[in-house]
Amino acid sequence: MKLFIKQNLFFLVLSISTFAIFCSLLFLSFSYSDNTTDLLSKSESLFSEYNELITARDSLSHSENDYNTALADLERISAKEKNLSNFLLYLLNENENLSSKWDSKSAESVNASLTRLFSRLRKKCSESNISLPSEDLQNSSTSPFSINPGNSANESFGFSFSSYDGNWPSFSVEEARKIGVQSEIVKEIVNTLSFCTDENHTIQILSILREEVGEVDKLNISTDRIDLPEISSSFMRDVPGIDSFVFKVSLQIQTLSLRKFVNGLRPPFQIREISIQPIENIELSPATNTPFTPDPFNTQDTVNDRYIPIVSKVDSKVDLILEYITGAERNLGEIAEKVVSHPYLNTEIYFKWLTSSGNQDSISDTESFFNESINRKTVR
Repeated sequence: MKLFIKQNLFFLVLSISTFAIFCSLLFLSFSYSDNTTDLLSKSESLFSEYNELITARDSLSHSENDYNTALADLERISAKEKNLSNFLLYLLNENENLSSKWDSKSAESVNASLTRLFSRLRKKCSESNISLPSEDLQNSSTSPFSINPGNSANESFGFSFSSYDGNWPSFSVEEARKIGVQSEIVKEIVNTLSFCTDENHTIQILSILREEVGEVDKLNISTDRIDLPEISSSFMRDVPGIDSFVFKVSLQIQTLSLRKFVNGLRPPFQIREISIQPIENIELSPATNTPFTPDPFNTQDTVNDRYIPIVSKVDSKVDLILEYITGAERNLGEIAEKVVSHPYLNTEIYFKWLTSSGNQDSISDTESFFNESINRKTVR
């Protein structure tokens, strides 16, 4: 045995070492088997997440295009908003808007101004070849196309304020202000008409109708009220944020004067409707009793026309529906409320839209509104 060991010492050492290594590895294998399972499991999970990220990345490959499209849409919407704001400013025309320039007055002061306005407008019409309907003509069924000149017309026509010629009910300050603004608008209409006449092109004002501005005015406006339900035209004030007054002006007028009048109406005036009914006053020449004696030597065929129609004056009865813009305001607050309630609020984009659309003056107020809204949500 000893001899065998001496002869195979190297083999025995190698075998023992190998067995020791095997036992150590076997022990390690049993010791780390659970950890290996966990690692394999984690590896599979990570690999699965990796595949999901790859899939998500592929599905978001269009994000860059979407972002560029969204920026283009933002620029287009900003341009539309800017054009709309500029259009509203054009309609309002604050430099010439009688409502914007109206100074605060008491109801008594408005009454005094209206009383002076009657005499001024009647004098203006008298000096400008503009005739007015007499009181009898206004209250009768006589055809409005027959001109009735005379001083009576100048003393009776009320320019849509007939009820307040010598009578002034108890108006509130706001209602008196609106009546005052309407009177200034009517004055502007008559002034424009005065530039459209001459000796050969006269105008007759048949009526001027307006809408009531309050409960007291509604009770007193009488026949000067415009019947809005009968008007088929749409108005600018149908758009939220726009306020206006509507008038109906009926004239007997010639085409040249009508063109001048229409061209002379600038914003805030808006012509919503024009109705024209031609009128031809034809006079027949008197009949002649001259006997007709044929001339056998005359080679020309002559006929004695007994009735020759002569057009002495061609007028038209014109009804104009005028809308006068008194206020135009874009309500950006509603847009801000919708933006702040959005689950993916991005104030930077909204502020960029405000800047591009020309509303940068409202950024500070909007920012304060956003902060207050966010704080209220946080408290809740």
